[in-house]
Amino acid sequence: MKTIFFITASFSLLFSTSAHADWVSTLGKYDCLEIEKFQVNREDFSNRERERASAIPEETLDQLQHAIVGEATREKIVSQVKKAPGCKGETIVFGGIVTDYKQGSRAARILVGLGAGKQKFQVESYLKDKKTDEPLANKQIIDRKVGGWAGGDEAKGHQDFAEKVTTFIKKGK
Repeated sequence: MKTIFFITASFSLLFSTSAHADWVSTLGKYDCLEIEKFQVNREDFSNRERERASAIPEETLDQLQHAIVGEATREKIVSQVKKAPGCKGETIVFGGIVTDYKQGSRAARILVGLGAGKQKFQVESYLKDKKTDEPLANKQIIDRKVGGWAGGDEAKGHQDFAEKVTTFIKKGK
């Protein structure tokens, strides 16, 4: 039994390490990471989540893009990180479509607690090659702010989301 577990664990580690090495090799081909502003379908009211997503303010989309550019720059994923369409040369593009959004309320998080005033960003995201438009990776990224010191703040929610995005970009999953 121990032998079977050891063999299974060894194969799992081998294949996950190989996949990570392949992704690192893929990222190494690019000089620049371009961050698109998230897309929003303002006409889709097919369910509650899409209806909420359609109400996300343009200012919030700008703030998210700015936070992602800053975080990806600090993480040094590639040599240059720019807002779209700022890159030339070999470029990998990060973007996505907002599929759910809750603005949240810091006051409700402080005064009521117990999940009141939740902030939420949910995006169907992708990485693609700019020249070929070939998709390289896809992932649903969700970030929730349900509390925090003094109810947390909106900027911290943007920063937390940007950290999740850069983890996706670095790992490709």
